[in-house]
Amino acid sequence: MVAVTLYLAVAAILLTIAYLKYIFRFRREGEAPYVPGHFLWGNGADFSRHAVHFLHRSQKALGDIFTIRLLNQYMTLVMDPHCFEQFAKEKNFDFHPIQKQVNNNVFAFELKNARKVISEAGKKVNGKYLSSGFENFASNLQRSFQKMREQEERADLNANVSSGRGEGAEGKSRMSQDGLRSLTAKTLFDAMFYTIFGRAQGVKEVEQFTPKDFHASFDVFHKIFNYVWLGVPVWLFPKACQALQVLCQQPEATDMMQREGVSEYIKLATCHMLQQGQSRTDIVGHNLVFLHVNYNTYRVNYWCVYHLLEKPHVREALTRELNDAIEAKRVRGGGGQEEEVRFTLEDFDKLPLLDSFLKETLRISSGVFMVRKVVEDTPFTMPNGQTYTVRKGDKVAMYPPAVHMDPEIFENPETFKYDRFVDAKFYKYGKELKTPLIGFGSLCPGKRMSMLQIKWFLINLLNSFTLDLVEGERTELNTKFYGHEILPPVNDVQVRYALKPQATRLVFSPRRYYS
Repeated sequence: MVAVTLYLAVAAILLTIAYLKYIFRFRREGEAPYVPGHFLWGNGADFSRHAVHFLHRSQKALGDIFTIRLLNQYMTLVMDPHCFEQFAKEKNFDFHPIQKQVNNNVFAFELKNARKVISEAGKKVNGKYLSSGFENFASNLQRSFQKMREQEERADLNANVSSGRGEGAEGKSRMSQDGLRSLTAKTLFDAMFYTIFGRAQGVKEVEQFTPKDFHASFDVFHKIFNYVWLGVPVWLFPKACQALQVLCQQPEATDMMQREGVSEYIKLATCHMLQQGQSRTDIVGHNLVFLHVNYNTYRVNYWCVYHLLEKPHVREALTRELNDAIEAKRVRGGGGQEEEVRFTLEDFDKLPLLDSFLKETLRISSGVFMVRKVVEDTPFTMPNGQTYTVRKGDKVAMYPPAVHMDPEIFENPETFKYDRFVDAKFYKYGKELKTPLIGFGSLCPGKRMSMLQIKWFLINLLNSFTLDLVEGERTELNTKFYGHEILPPVNDVQVRYALKPQATRLVFSPRRYYS
């Protein structure tokens, strides 16, 4: 009995020492106020319940800058959106340790000389590569849609034959039904997968290295992202471990670079890692990071399609804008009824309702966390003139969803308003915001490409398909996943769709054309 008491006393002392060393601390003079929280996990429970509501409450109580604790990690939140440019440019707020933490904790690899690769990445998805990369995506999307059309046409034919109408029978196209996740996966995700990793033409194929397998597995693995990047061991999530095993079934590096249409960035990064003597595991992990970033495009697109289906007046307005654009291109081309109409990147900027619709979808579904590591004690001056010291070793963050849901900036922020961003300006504290929408973070080199991909997908969808939600089907944002770049739905929904007869064929052109 005495021995047990002694052991318990020693354990209590050790736990107390660990708590005082790794978790507890006093606020220093000049630092931002601390948000009170649980003595063990700090503010983690409040944040996970609803991050935006928690941060808005803290902002109302403490002001536009304060510090929270997630487990043993202290994080100072800058809530004034006017600080965005200052935050992004502060050299002592370093993103490199954050991406290193994500790479190591989530995907179990380290990217050597990462700053160089990240710098070069922007060049491979912008500038002269933007058009060629998008042309590759448009080609892959066309193939995905064509495969879907062929499946629907075969189904129509089978339905006609079985009903005795015959092959040439006239009538409306048969309405098919599918889950929205499945529908967008076999079109957009399929195209994105082949745009990133190319196709196996004369190169050894790897079992399970397919869009279908990767979509299913990545969806499972992605759910634990917030826990794992903070340091929770991945082995605590058995289903995610099984999914990760599938995601690691990738071609050898030399085979990957020889695949037809593989992205320039994958080739660049793979060559760099091979030159640095990095392992196959490192290369596989890096490929998954790149897929993770692109997966956000798929999630935004899911919500775009859902809002089109849920709100018929929005679908009608966007379809009308698209039809007017198609007709205008025909008129400029001579007034004919050509079966094919060409779109350039410049044409996407001439669809203001579509642009606003996409931005509003980003605003309402974004969960992105802009986090940096503080490398030196840093004075940070707020727009009101007050200066606070952000402590070395802490994390500092801005949380765009809290801005996006601020009623002072966006009237009725919980309401989806598809034309909200048309010729609009937004204000906070009476001053116009330079950056009212922060959907991808300040360092995302591919945000322009992502927006273009979604727009082209929606243009083709509106042009070629009739879609409706199955009666009674509804979903909503799963706010438990705030911290993910894009929030997932609480549940999937069933969709009915059919091909539009004699739809105009839309083609992406990397050059300017009249039609």
